[in-house]
Amino acid sequence: MSARPSASSTFGRALRTVGSAMFGVRGSKRHEEDAAALSPVALVAVALVCVVVFVLGLITLASMIVGA
Repeated sequence: MSARPSASSTFGRALRTVGSAMFGVRGSKRHEEDAAALSPVALVAVALVCVVVFVLGLITLASMIVGA
């Protein structure tokens, strides 16, 4: 019987992976571990959510600075 990681554990790991990739700080050891453990679909889904949140944050910040 193999122990499957929980959904929240997988989401957290995918979020950490995408976040470190966005900032460009990844170790090769951790990259190899994540590549073996995470599915590409989970990574793409988390990356899309992060990009949308980032863009909306930039739009909000620009609106607050301009005062529109």
